[in-house]
Amino acid sequence: MEKKDKILKILEKFEKPIKGKILAEKIGVSRQMIIQYISKLKSDGYNIVSTRDGYMLEREHGIRKMIAVKHDADEIESELFAIVNAGGKILDVIVEHPIYGEIKGRIDVKNEEDIIKFMSLLKTTNATPLLELSEGIHIHTIEVKDEKTFEKVKESIRKYLILDF
Repeated sequence: MEKKDKILKILEKFEKPIKGKILAEKIGVSRQMIIQYISKLKSDGYNIVSTRDGYMLEREHGIRKMIAVKHDADEIESELFAIVNAGGKILDVIVEHPIYGEIKGRIDVKNEEDIIKFMSLLKTTNATPLLELSEGIHIHTIEVKDEKTFEKVKESIRKYLILDF
């Protein structure tokens, strides 16, 4: 079995991200080789995503829709809680930059624990939230189990909502 196939088997077993360092140890290659194998798997059509916690094989669980919202950085946490409490999972944040075009950041927030972890990272790293690059306007890809849940999500963030599509 090729090393990239071994990586794929490992990713298929786990729902959560796996650090590149751990994959490298399991396969017996360098971290740099893992990056190359992941790139090859992506070019072969596998939907592998890089998150802050490692690599994962993305699986769809329901339907995905995008929503455009606007709010300040101090409202990020309440927005995330509103979406999660209504049954949604926030996959990403996308902003439009005048020079670079679309900038997309992976979030993968589905529960209170994820929100706390995300907010803690935002504070401890002093990172600038992407929404600050676009005057608070941004897009989220939301995953929900059905249309009814999506309607609940929209209602929960109505004060931030600009557009859904």
